[in-house]
Amino acid sequence: MTNPFAAMGIGQQTQGNNPFGSSIGSDSNFLSNVSEGVSFMGQRIVVSGVEKIGKTTLACNAPKTLLVPLEIGYAAMNVAKTPMLNTFEEVMALVREVKSAAQAGTFRFATLAFDSASALERMIHDSVLRRDPKFSQKNATALTMEAALGGYGKAYQFANELFADFLRECDELALYGGINIIITCHVFAAKVIDPAHGEYDTWDLLLHSPKNQKNYGKREMITQWADMVGFLHEPLFITKGEGEALAKANSMNQGRVMGVDRRPSYVAGNRYGISGVIPVPSDNGWNRIADAIYKSRGIDIYNRDVPFV
Repeated sequence: MTNPFAAMGIGQQTQGNNPFGSSIGSDSNFLSNVSEGVSFMGQRIVVSGVEKIGKTTLACNAPKTLLVPLEIGYAAMNVAKTPMLNTFEEVMALVREVKSAAQAGTFRFATLAFDSASALERMIHDSVLRRDPKFSQKNATALTMEAALGGYGKAYQFANELFADFLRECDELALYGGINIIITCHVFAAKVIDPAHGEYDTWDLLLHSPKNQKNYGKREMITQWADMVGFLHEPLFITKGEGEALAKANSMNQGRVMGVDRRPSYVAGNRYGISGVIPVPSDNGWNRIADAIYKSRGIDIYNRDVPFV
């Protein structure tokens, strides 16, 4: 098995404090290593949606997936899976174990799926609270993120740093190991105040975001990090009866789809130039997404263990 880490020197000590390992002015060789065309690396995809819409199932249909369950609801998934992790420290230990296996050329999976980002955030917040000097088992439920670490948002800032550490580890797996990273995420109905279009409701990622509209939270961090944020849903159209007293919702036979660009009704986006929605049937949904990415950018993340119809 070819080891994608072999030529990259991941984990090796750099020279001094220079993150490039050498003096840029003396013996750098960046221009001699210029590449062209599509670069090979794992794709970083967030699959969001309401409960029971099939986020975890879709993630498990990616090529050679190892599911990392962070919450209950994974038992029916017919895929390789780790034991359910319960702390942020366990998550980071697992990621580093995967990196070590990839460096050794013994990691046999092509995709790492974390279920879910919302559960991961709860673990991070729990880890932050436990580091507060005033934390104890007796006041565990009384201590809040707003008051922890001296208040003034310090606990949330520290939580953001831990989340950034997790994303950096995932980046190394994607960039140097060629491993796809899929993270599912719950959503909630949020109110948006748009200077151009006024106030409206939307489905947003169930992650912390500062209320002052100035600082970043984990919601903003993950949307900027991902190559694709998809909103998995079944379009509903409301029809009204006589006198507009009766309303009925129907899907117009569209079935389940994944929105891949931002709309007023949900948060989504991608770096592949894909717009609109992608049909996501229950039997072969992942390959529909992979096909859209391949046709747009030539990046191959098909699951060849499942026939593509």
